[in-house]
Amino acid sequence: MRGAPSSPQVKNRNAAGFGATFLLTVAGLLLLTLALTIWRDPFWVLREAPPWTQAGLGESRLLDLEMRRVKPLQLARILPQTLLVGSSVVYRGLDPADLAGSSPSPVYNAGLSSLMAGELPVLAALALNVGSARRVVIGLDYYMFTALPPPPALRPELATATGRAEALLRMAFNSDAVANLLALSHRRTEPGAWRADGFKTTPDFDAGLTSRVAEAQDIAAMAYQPERLAGLSEALSMLRGLEVAVYLSPVSRPQLGLLGGGGRLPEFERWRADVAALVASHGLRFADLATDHPFDDFDPDKGSSRFWIDNVHFKPAVGRWVLARLASASVSRAVSPLPQQHTPTGGKPR
Repeated sequence: MRGAPSSPQVKNRNAAGFGATFLLTVAGLLLLTLALTIWRDPFWVLREAPPWTQAGLGESRLLDLEMRRVKPLQLARILPQTLLVGSSVVYRGLDPADLAGSSPSPVYNAGLSSLMAGELPVLAALALNVGSARRVVIGLDYYMFTALPPPPALRPELATATGRAEALLRMAFNSDAVANLLALSHRRTEPGAWRADGFKTTPDFDAGLTSRVAEAQDIAAMAYQPERLAGLSEALSMLRGLEVAVYLSPVSRPQLGLLGGGGRLPEFERWRADVAALVASHGLRFADLATDHPFDDFDPDKGSSRFWIDNVHFKPAVGRWVLARLASASVSRAVSPLPQQHTPTGGKPR
């Protein structure tokens, strides 16, 4: 009579079977997560209209929370020929649709919330790596060049194909993957909804919200830091060979009042002159629209106006005027060497 298998043999066989089952289960879950991520596309980086969007609009807060990862991946998918670059002033105020027929398409709004001047070289490297851009419009605001606390910076590796592939994998396989797929805890909390072209449609704010925006302006931290001009200069040098235009964003009268009350207007004027000289040294199209505009209808105590969302952000109606003025602006050229780099003033106006 043949003896029964020894106990160690049975244990080894059972362990091997459990191990194989466990690995197959994990692999199956990973493949399912990947398939669902590709299908649902919660970060809107894989196709034009994933199933969770309605009428081409993205109302998931994920796009706000992960903007600095989402937009580089969107840009690489869309392959825009015209690129709009700047802060939230750009992504709320410049509608790519307004350039239809007048600029190489597709047009993509690469505006990033609280963009700082030091991030411009990464955006330039991204545009060059993707290789589709022919025209770049750069909208600058004063706050990009100040001591305001910066957000986590745009990651340089996103300017490479390998870095973007790794970012896609991290989006699909992380501890928040299930929540992202189900949109749990990521319902929209900020006004507005994203479009597939990088523009954010924004409704009017009531008086309570515009007043809070005005009160939240940290004028004390808005000390001009001329050394931040180096980021702009580097980006412009990198983009040499493309059609590049630069403008200074319109500023509302109430915001100018806050800058004046905080003693920042001398620094603001110095910034305008410094940027104009820098862009001229690169021989690029330039328009200073900071105060030279007719849109003076905003009162933060009354809510959004015809032309302004709040103290800082203008509406697409103003954006159309900006694009028209920029199109008619002449190429600026330096007539003398740039002045020596200013040293920081420690926040004191000069």
